[in-house]
Amino acid sequence: MNDNYKEILDKLENKASLKQAIYRSTAEVFGQTKAILSKIAAKLYQDYTIKDPSVEVSYKEINQFESHLKFSGDLLMISMHSNVFNFDDGHSIFQTAYVKADRSLSYCGVIYVHNFLADSIKYNRLADEGSLVARILVNKEKHFLVEGEGSLGFLYEDFAANVITEEILADILERSILSCLNEDLLLPPFAQIKDVTLHQKQSLITASGYPTGKRLGYLFSSELQQNNI
Repeated sequence: MNDNYKEILDKLENKASLKQAIYRSTAEVFGQTKAILSKIAAKLYQDYTIKDPSVEVSYKEINQFESHLKFSGDLLMISMHSNVFNFDDGHSIFQTAYVKADRSLSYCGVIYVHNFLADSIKYNRLADEGSLVARILVNKEKHFLVEGEGSLGFLYEDFAANVITEEILADILERSILSCLNEDLLLPPFAQIKDVTLHQKQSLITASGYPTGKRLGYLFSSELQQNNI
């Protein structure tokens, strides 16, 4: 065996197998997340929709990587990325004793929580914009971080102490739903939309209305570097 081939075997052992283990951990957590979101939908239907049938609440699993919770005019979309990521070298996570003890603990799978308008999905309005409410970063030990707006931006920052539980996942999802409900659609300035060509208007009709979206403007403190599994 030459040196290059030995290095390939070492990389497979140290990285490829690690990433597969993280993928399995993240997939398991995502399965829990989908189950909890389904339970939340059933509870909301029982506690509220039966009282007011005009407010639709429903859960739908799109595929193994995506599920939706529709509540009135909003839609909470949870999705799992199929790849594993690491943080930028300058990220503060590398200063923690937890990661210093084992550098492989910094590698994470990612679960995204997005907010879209329900009509964007219903009418397939591809130009509509959604917003990233939060993202959940899960490592091989099922320790996690959450990046998000409001309380989701600071409640779950302790990577070493945070371990996934059903109670924590339910809390993250409920706070995400509240974030969606707290943001209203705002009319754009009249002057911004008063001029339109006939072609644009016909295109809008074809797309079932004006492009619309909830621009929550969330900014996250860290960007992840992608590593293919």
